[in-house]
Amino acid sequence: MAFEIEEKKLVRYTEEPGMTKIIIPKEVNALGKECFFNCQQIVSVILPDGLTEIPYRAFKNCRNLEKIQIPETVTRIEEAAFSGCERLRAFTLPPNLEKIDIYAFYGSERLLKFHFPEGTFRVQMNDIYQNQNDTALLKKFLCERNPEQKRILFRRISDTKYKAAIAYYLLHICQADDEIRKYAKRCATRVAKFRMDTQDTDGLKEVLESGFITKSNIQKLIDYAIQNQYHECYLLLLEYKDKHIGYQNPAAKLKL
Repeated sequence: MAFEIEEKKLVRYTEEPGMTKIIIPKEVNALGKECFFNCQQIVSVILPDGLTEIPYRAFKNCRNLEKIQIPETVTRIEEAAFSGCERLRAFTLPPNLEKIDIYAFYGSERLLKFHFPEGTFRVQMNDIYQNQNDTALLKKFLCERNPEQKRILFRRISDTKYKAAIAYYLLHICQADDEIRKYAKRCATRVAKFRMDTQDTDGLKEVLESGFITKSNIQKLIDYAIQNQYHECYLLLLEYKDKHIGYQNPAAKLKL
């Protein structure tokens, strides 16, 4: 049997002669890691509704895959999910997408066009991306392994929110050089304010974890949270200040 399914999870697909179009059974609600790894015959795939992620190396080295229909329920595309898909030409990202992990499309040399959902989505580290003109640049960034080439692409990014998100993404995966670290440090306060404005407390935590929020800018952020009545962010900043920067006057905690 082509589909090996365990408790509604597609563990593995075994190729059958002449089968180029794959329609995954509707009862499947999850894919296993590397479930289509190195399947050379498949040309198109239709995934069932209800999936929430495309897992690690799910379609890696499916060299003849040209089309894939992804349901709107998918929120995550994990590491190397489509790496080596040499014939994949276009890709429609689902509207609820939150994360594209590293090397997701590495080696997909014919992938010329992404179709983006409206609004914002994340590329691992809260990558806010709304500038449609940078579509090709995002593709190159996702697929690029060479550190020097990544730096060149980084310098070409004009959208400030996107560039800041990329800097923190590179910090997160330990691929940031001195130039990128300096840029991330310069824009730390601005990024933290943006996270607060979008009510993204997880994103604010990631900025704090970078170590670039220090004694020189923590109070500005606390005042900003007070001014805009960002209660949860305010408490998060106070906790960070108490733990990493120094004792916080208890009286200040009554401001909000």
